[in-house]
Amino acid sequence: MSLRPDGAGPERLVVGAGISGLYAALLLARAGRRVRLLERAARPGGLAGAELFRGLPCDLGSHRLHPAALEQPLFREVHARAPFLSRPRRGVLVLGERHVPYPPSVPSMLRALGLRAGAAMGLGFVAQRGRRAAFARWEHDRAIAGDDVGFERFVRERVGAAAYASFYRPYAEKVWGIPPSELSQTVAKKRISTTSPLALFRGLARGRGGAATDLARFVYPPAGISSLIAYLEARLAEAGVRAECGAALDAAGVAAAAGAAPVLFAGDLADLVPDARLEHRGLYLVYLAYPRARLGAPETYYCPDPRFWFGRVSELQNYAPDLRRPGETVLCVEIPEGAWGRGRDFASGRPLAALLDQLVCAGIAPRGVTPIEARQRFVPSVYPLYRRGWLQDWRAAMRRAAALGALPFGRQALFLHCNLDHCAAIAADAVAHVEAGRSPEAWVLSAERYLDVQVRD
Repeated sequence: MSLRPDGAGPERLVVGAGISGLYAALLLARAGRRVRLLERAARPGGLAGAELFRGLPCDLGSHRLHPAALEQPLFREVHARAPFLSRPRRGVLVLGERHVPYPPSVPSMLRALGLRAGAAMGLGFVAQRGRRAAFARWEHDRAIAGDDVGFERFVRERVGAAAYASFYRPYAEKVWGIPPSELSQTVAKKRISTTSPLALFRGLARGRGGAATDLARFVYPPAGISSLIAYLEARLAEAGVRAECGAALDAAGVAAAAGAAPVLFAGDLADLVPDARLEHRGLYLVYLAYPRARLGAPETYYCPDPRFWFGRVSELQNYAPDLRRPGETVLCVEIPEGAWGRGRDFASGRPLAALLDQLVCAGIAPRGVTPIEARQRFVPSVYPLYRRGWLQDWRAAMRRAAALGALPFGRQALFLHCNLDHCAAIAADAVAHVEAGRSPEAWVLSAERYLDVQVRD
């Protein structure tokens, strides 16, 4: 049976060829629609693309799929053709010079923190009257933006000063580079905590690190995350659809293109509404090739310590054993843009020397072993910057996008921090919305539900 569209109905225009745009285009093509797919970058992929380093398709940061992703039709389809690897989580939380297995257990956390610090955190949870009630209301309160008290106050009132100072504040400052008091309480959900502290505490007591049952394992494509993009491109080619790369479309272009059908827009929302007060923070990725067969067992190191520039470090072959060269291993070091700003170079000279020293101090890289090669890539739009009051700006920007005839979907267009399976699910919803003949204005009203997705890290 041919997969090529039969040309029924108006041509569907999809902007953005990351995983959201590619999957939306494929669903439309399979529904028999003529599809035109535009991508601003030189090649498709977005954040699910790859950096070819030492002949290896290195992920753009630490990516993994949790077992729940296999419930989504796209990932079930890919898994049926090329089964994903099922891997145990061997992450490490770096606390100073101590390594705590992640997901952690209560004993491992106490050993790492020490009895005094652990007791201080525990007392902080219960010291103030009403704190335990606030702790239990975490899931409910943090979804409310009408009375945004800010990240700092919101978290301190629920977990106490010790936990806030040890974990929450350093990571928030490292990633976003502004005082936590200026961040929205939304950040407590979107990045710092993927489940309620109460559920996390209960999970720690059971020794599995959190409320989600899939934290102990992850699934991963044998050829890397970018193989998902290659799969979608291949299926689209079978349907006669190819991304037109290097083709940008601004607000005027979208308004001109929107006719009988809305423009499915998976680009950056700021391209449609340039004056919207919605910013992203970027991520510096430094790839280091070491002349060792392997450095360690962990796939990812999590580093909230402000002494270290990096927030996460991953060893590629611990995600998929085939992603390595004989006698070499590759680390991907993630340095949030934060307060650094853009235009920095961490892959040469003194900054590289300092970075290598930090990796040794953190117990991630061996002393006295120099990388064969270092390369940097900057990814500009990774972390949405949720300032206090951001939701009002988001609603206004979405209404203006809809007025242009655009239907914003996907991570960038919806100003989301989410997982790849969320992107695919939202793309399917967007296609169903358009195919049902519903308007962009109706989509804007329904899309707010996606702001509450839980990031699984």
